[in-house]
Amino acid sequence: MLKRDQAGYLFSREITPFIIPKEKVVVVDPDWSLERALLVLTRKATNSVPVINQKGQIDGIISKTDILDFLLKMEKKDTIDFSRLGKHKVKDAMDKNHSGILANSIFSFAFEVLVNRSYIPIIDLKGQFVGILTRKVMMEQVIEYFKKEYMETIADQV
Repeated sequence: MLKRDQAGYLFSREITPFIIPKEKVVVVDPDWSLERALLVLTRKATNSVPVINQKGQIDGIISKTDILDFLLKMEKKDTIDFSRLGKHKVKDAMDKNHSGILANSIFSFAFEVLVNRSYIPIIDLKGQFVGILTRKVMMEQVIEYFKKEYMETIADQV
């Protein structure tokens, strides 16, 4: 069986090697129209993306649901007027409760944060966006850990 220190290694390890760099991440600007943001979300086949300002900092996250909810609130009825998308900005509809975690955060902390999110923005000490960490990548690491533990258990029994 894997030793406790090996498990500790995984969960106390920094997340840096698992970060998807900003150059590979689809992002939007807070001053873009909701129409443009919805087109990006649709064409890139994603549900949400980080909102990055001109200074390279995270302002929040925008999702298709955020956009539709914003339009519903604007209409105050059960219909959505998509022609209004071009009149509103991303910053009007985005979720501002996603500031990100530091790139040198430990695995166990990031794992807890990711329980209810598909990804989290990653920032450096100056608050600059450096990329994202996905729940999928983290789960792959946990699965790999348990596979190794299982294989060692089988080897010990032979």
